[in-house]
Amino acid sequence: MKGLSIHLTDVCNSKCTFCIVDSPYMKQDTVMRRRISRFLHEHAGQDYEAVNLHGGEATIRKDFLEILDEIRELGYPTVFLQTNARKLARMSYAETVVGKGVSLFIVSLHGATAATQDGISLAPGSFDQAVQGIRNVKQLGASVRTNSVVCKDNYTELPEIVDLCMDLGADVVNISALHTSGTALRNFWDVTPRYDDIRPYVAEACDRAVARGVALRLEGFPYCGVPGYERFQIDWEDNKFKMLYRSFVMDDYEGHMDDFTRVKDARCGGCVFTDVCGGVYKEYAEMIGWDEFHPVTQRPADNPAPVS
Repeated sequence: MKGLSIHLTDVCNSKCTFCIVDSPYMKQDTVMRRRISRFLHEHAGQDYEAVNLHGGEATIRKDFLEILDEIRELGYPTVFLQTNARKLARMSYAETVVGKGVSLFIVSLHGATAATQDGISLAPGSFDQAVQGIRNVKQLGASVRTNSVVCKDNYTELPEIVDLCMDLGADVVNISALHTSGTALRNFWDVTPRYDDIRPYVAEACDRAVARGVALRLEGFPYCGVPGYERFQIDWEDNKFKMLYRSFVMDDYEGHMDDFTRVKDARCGGCVFTDVCGGVYKEYAEMIGWDEFHPVTQRPADNPAPVS
């Protein structure tokens, strides 16, 4: 997959306690339409297979639907939308967004219950809206990839979160390690779980997805953080995204993440996955350390390689 990825807005209608963009503390948006339009025009006709839109919450931009029209007019084949799905709970709005070319909705679902999700998002009603939003876009024939970020407030119910995602018809279930940046860094000790604590729950969640035959992806985890599940790690070699983030262009999003947000230590050199693993988010390594991480010395026979 060769795609463009665009950060549409800094602001959001939720205030998630681990937001990497730091939306809860953004007083105003810094993303200008002309910069978005220039980026889209500069790359039109260059065989990009999709445009991935995200924020903040992209759907709360007043010109969001106009941006979708611009993407379609420039000839991009499809649009992926990363969203909390709250506005999509209104079927008429969901119909409009799907009709303007969004074929994949990447929906944040961080709780199996309203108490958990709304507690994380600090937005009462956000759980019910996300669930209805998923139902609406599925009914309209679009694909859904759920994304659940593992944090202190939800890791024990992660298997139930995955069950819910599958019950709602998710085509792909994505489980993400907490990226310790932005609001997550402000709230580090309140939101960041230890890998030793989350490991059995991540494993159980993965097992439930596998048992039901639903596509599973792990994102942002060091390979030794979830041993035995290496084949579900996203293969970024097959997923190349050029990103516009505010005024900064990343030619290779995952390469940027490896270079600037994650780190390795000497033990990583002895791991059989060192060439494909990005390492550990640097703030986690600095504040908690490396005691939980051990190199994988033998590639499991049933996990020959990561998946795309």
